[in-house]
Amino acid sequence: MVNWSQRARADLKAVHDYIAKDSLQNAKAVAREIRRRAPRRPQSPPELNDEQVREIPAYSWRILYHLREGQVFIVTRVHKRRHLEPEQIQPAG
Repeated sequence: MVNWSQRARADLKAVHDYIAKDSLQNAKAVAREIRRRAPRRPQSPPELNDEQVREIPAYSWRILYHLREGQVFIVTRVHKRRHLEPEQIQPAG
């Protein structure tokens, strides 16, 4: 089961709304693809050095999430060029 935090849902909506200014069809496709990819091909963000946090690339974004008790908690999404600090990612829950 995949659970999206309120912040992650807001981030995804912001991506959708931004793309929708030019193309509603593309906005829907990107949002659908981000949801589809979570949580596939997981890896830990190298700058966080935290095995609890994983990320998945999707277009220009990094989808960050925690695994806990067999469930996936989507925390947020950030642009691939953004450097993360450990205090920016709080455990889901």
